[in-house]
Amino acid sequence: MDYSIWHDALQTLRKKTGFDFAGIASVIRDRRTLLVWRLASGNRNKNYLKIVLEPGKGVAGGIYRNKRAMVVQDTLQEYDEDEIVHSPILLAEDLRSFAAFPLWAEGDVEGVLLLAMRKKGMVSKERYDQVVGLLADGICGMEIRPDPYEIVQGGRENDFRALPIYELVDVPVRAALHNERHRIAQDIHDSVIQDLLGVQMQLRTLKYAKNMEEMHQGLREVDGHMSRILKELRTILVSVKPGILEDLGLCAALRKHFLFLETSYKMEIAFHENVGSTRFAEEIENVVYRICQEATANACKYSGTDRIEVELLMEDNILFLRILDSGMGFDTENPEIFGEGMGLPGMRFWAADVGASLTVHSEPGRGTGIFLEVPIQ
Repeated sequence: MDYSIWHDALQTLRKKTGFDFAGIASVIRDRRTLLVWRLASGNRNKNYLKIVLEPGKGVAGGIYRNKRAMVVQDTLQEYDEDEIVHSPILLAEDLRSFAAFPLWAEGDVEGVLLLAMRKKGMVSKERYDQVVGLLADGICGMEIRPDPYEIVQGGRENDFRALPIYELVDVPVRAALHNERHRIAQDIHDSVIQDLLGVQMQLRTLKYAKNMEEMHQGLREVDGHMSRILKELRTILVSVKPGILEDLGLCAALRKHFLFLETSYKMEIAFHENVGSTRFAEEIENVVYRICQEATANACKYSGTDRIEVELLMEDNILFLRILDSGMGFDTENPEIFGEGMGLPGMRFWAADVGASLTVHSEPGRGTGIFLEVPIQ
């Protein structure tokens, strides 16, 4: 099947109708019937390619089973939290309103067409009728059999069960969770546990103190170790909870993180940005924040310098993140210098997840530069 022809037709339809997203799911009939999202236009990522549905599950599965079009004006109102996880295309692309049509060929439904917006209430009768008119001759060798706009409003009948039947091939997600758990465990082992062992040994030796002055000196050292343990634990907790993004936005969350690093490591972080309060797609904000968090924390720990420069600039629909230091640098062929955190492989994984590019320039004794370019359109 030449899906490039399908993509051209889909993209033309999306642009003519003004929808943010357009996608086609195909029906696969083998030992069991499945629906797979084959291609999309206006997509923010390629996660839709990982979605496999059974009849009755998700948007495509519901349209296939009911064999009728559907219009939803506000997905957050129409779907509750338990239900929306069964419609992964809505989550993957952050879709708020949509029109979906069964695609017919040889007397049966062979696919599903989804046209959606990332704002609620955007599928008007005029837009719906425009789509119906443009598809009068079909699309990709299939036809639609539209019902009137008034009939297809809401009224979905999806098959929600205790456990989802759809398969979201989430290997990258599981890998990310595994890496995150490993990072947290390694951070606790390398810092907190080692310091606690040191405190334990010091406390054991205090019972052999020869006088009160030696006892007081030992207690002062224990107090210093406990302060470092608290600092390390706060660092780990901050890295686990990037939820401040939702509350503050990207720039404000980064400033708060930089303030924490400056206080903890006595560093100066010069931050320059032209983004202000602009909000981006959730996955983009998460990736930019995590990569910046990892890179600046590594610079604080390992660069040996007392100043880091960070730039976050938006130019021509590209979001640029640059982290620069003039410290020790490292051999890019041996990235273990970043310790057991996310590291370069982890940062590259996050970047690839949103279609971004990550470049690292470093040499021993000549500092480090980390450059992230994220397409935001």
